[in-house]
Amino acid sequence: MSVKIYSVEDDKDIAAIINKTLTHQGYEVFTFYDGKGLKEAMKNIPDIILLDIMLPKMNGLEVCQQIREFSNVPIIMLTAKGDDMLE
Repeated sequence: MSVKIYSVEDDKDIAAIINKTLTHQGYEVFTFYDGKGLKEAMKNIPDIILLDIMLPKMNGLEVCQQIREFSNVPIIMLTAKGDDMLE
């Protein structure tokens, strides 16, 4: 059974690179382009989530908070932002 990864990235070019790279390494990758799509998919908990911070509709921090209400799945936050957003 392969490791199931949910990748949440609104930039389709970056999402394609993530998907291709991880699939090539043998991971099962499911790509979502916004937090709402991910929320719907969370009926089946993945092994890990790659979550962009700057997303449309709901930002990655909001999505992360909602996931933490029912799951401790590991989440890696991805961002191109240069500032520390958590201060």
